[in-house]
Amino acid sequence: MKLKEIIWGPWQLTAYVILGVMFFATQGEASPYLEYKYKSLLEDPTVKTSSFTRVGYKFSKNYYMEIGDGSAEAGYKFKKGNFTLKGKLESTKDFSKNGLETEIRYTFQK
Repeated sequence: MKLKEIIWGPWQLTAYVILGVMFFATQGEASPYLEYKYKSLLEDPTVKTSSFTRVGYKFSKNYYMEIGDGSAEAGYKFKKGNFTLKGKLESTKDFSKNGLETEIRYTFQK
């Protein structure tokens, strides 16, 4: 398997997760956590629901990774003055669903 296939192929998220762990594992303020999520659509909450548990690891104050049964997520959050920048990369185990989400927030002073 060539490096280009690992970086851009179906193993892309796995390669990034491994690199992230190697890079941020030396951070002094890292901590593991367990998270449970339950989602329900308001139109028909009895039909369209999902719940899952993930094990996560927070590196310093800005980076995190979560791995659960069939999915994984990695993200970041930075604050500078009144601006907040957040983003995450999420994927399923078989890479059938992938997503990249970015948020930029400006908070007005009181």
